[in-house]
Amino acid sequence: MFVCNGTGDGPDSVASPEDIVNLASSLQQRGAKLFLSRKGTQQIVESALGIQVVGLNNTLTDYMKMILERQVGGGFIAFFSYGALSDEVMLMCEMLHIRAKNYTFTSPEDSYDAVTAAMADGATYGIGGAWTSVAATAGGLPHAILENSSESIVNALDVALQIRAIQREEAVKQRQLKTRMEMYQAVLNATHDAIISVNEQGTVQVVNPVAERIIGKSALELLGHPIEEVLPNTKLPEVLRTGRPQTNQIMQFGKTWTNTNRLPILVDNDVRGVVATFQDIRQLQTTEQKIRLKLHEKGLVAKYTFADIQGASPAILSTIQIAKSYAMSSAAVLIHGETGVGKELFAQSIHNGSSRRNGPFVALNCAAVANNLLESELFGYEEGAFTGASRGGREGLFELAHGGTIFLDEIGEISTETQVALLRVLQEKEIRRVGGSRVIPVDVRVITATNRDLIEEILKKRFREDLYYRLNVLDLEIPPLRARGRDVKILGLHFFKKLSGSAASELHKRFLEILH
Repeated sequence: MFVCNGTGDGPDSVASPEDIVNLASSLQQRGAKLFLSRKGTQQIVESALGIQVVGLNNTLTDYMKMILERQVGGGFIAFFSYGALSDEVMLMCEMLHIRAKNYTFTSPEDSYDAVTAAMADGATYGIGGAWTSVAATAGGLPHAILENSSESIVNALDVALQIRAIQREEAVKQRQLKTRMEMYQAVLNATHDAIISVNEQGTVQVVNPVAERIIGKSALELLGHPIEEVLPNTKLPEVLRTGRPQTNQIMQFGKTWTNTNRLPILVDNDVRGVVATFQDIRQLQTTEQKIRLKLHEKGLVAKYTFADIQGASPAILSTIQIAKSYAMSSAAVLIHGETGVGKELFAQSIHNGSSRRNGPFVALNCAAVANNLLESELFGYEEGAFTGASRGGREGLFELAHGGTIFLDEIGEISTETQVALLRVLQEKEIRRVGGSRVIPVDVRVITATNRDLIEEILKKRFREDLYYRLNVLDLEIPPLRARGRDVKILGLHFFKKLSGSAASELHKRFLEILH
């Protein structure tokens, strides 16, 4: 914040409007956000630069001191002001029987005219600012420059501080808004789904690059246009009119077939627009094939046993002992532990230590599969269940795991819809393929794992309590490495031997020295 006046370097010099503007511009470039000045300077700076200036208002006290000190003889006092003088000053002069008159001006040039008019009217003394002081001196009229009192400056500073606080709050809000908008834009640009939305008039408001590619039109051709003009076969106006969502619809754009969802945008239960997402069915099929290859590239065999778990600390030995006891049961096991502690290692060991060791071991990372594909992966699907479904249908992972164990990692990531379907499988011991009506019995032991606090997820209504208790019949907590003491050395030596081979005896010796 800076305080500016209109005076120059000397007592009889006045800064020109150009000098004032140049000074204010320089201060603005150096970081000034708010200015204080007298009224004339305020008008010049605000008009030239468009920045906010708090004006210094003279109080009655400022004028009273100067009025009482002046002897005006047979003439009168001329008050020169930028804009009309306050009525209370003129009223006080009347009460004190002091003749006075107010002359206003709006520019340095006008100030000369104001002084000339006052002298012609018989003024014998002038009170004003720097501009009228120069004019009065040139015309021979005694003149005093009205100074701002500490009170008026403090009042202006209080106003300026309040304005600056509001400016800071607004700047924070603008940054937050900009951040949110950039985040939304990043999500729109990064998603694999095509997204387009319209407002309540049916005008296109949002379109992302994937939508441009699928629709075959640029954002410039879509934004601001009625949706029915750019997409004649769309059903977005129907959703806009009824407020009812349309999900898993098939829609064609040229030669591209898509799976489409149309959802109303509700504000206070009023439809204010519609957003639609499109997924290229060919891309979904390609993604599905990649997922299946990734899921099954390791086969359906558990290769680790309890003997493969490295460590001799009480914490890990106790955990192994508990896990071995769980292997004797067929109840569901929920494994807790941070990322990297070896949850699948324990799951495979439990399977290989159980009576199901000769059966399949099927593992799935639930977080690696899109929610709209997860149910078909777990429970399979029938031919024709959706566009692109394999001829004859496909068995799901629960069917593949029949007679063995299914291990579902990152179980806390599955959607509430999939949770309901999984709960039914655990209760009824049977599955129904997506798009089918036939019930298929399955004999599968379920082991799940998570690094989330599922109790907290239940409290936040993101995980079903009844499913949690079905999965958490047996609970296994795997300690992190930091709680396993000397196991760090054991694991370090294990991985050193595994990675370096047998021909590195000297390196092995040095590694042992480092460990100790």
